[in-house]
Amino acid sequence: MSLRHLNKRIDRCADQMERQRLGALALLDRQHRDVRERARGIPIPVALGLAVVAGFVAERLVKSPKAAHALRLYSIWRMF
Repeated sequence: MSLRHLNKRIDRCADQMERQRLGALALLDRQHRDVRERARGIPIPVALGLAVVAGFVAERLVKSPKAAHALRLYSIWRMF
């Protein structure tokens, strides 16, 4: 394979990677806009209330012996 052919192939791959990167950035930007629009529709007191309730539920779940054991097993499983 000649160097000229190899350089052309590298340039094509670089162009394809740049197109993919720009597409991924556009997709992320669209998702961020969608999340911001949806978040505007949720009143702040409701969001804070849900966060507090979720925190209490998570705390109760972790303090429960069976659930805590299951969470430990899951975390160990995820390490491997």
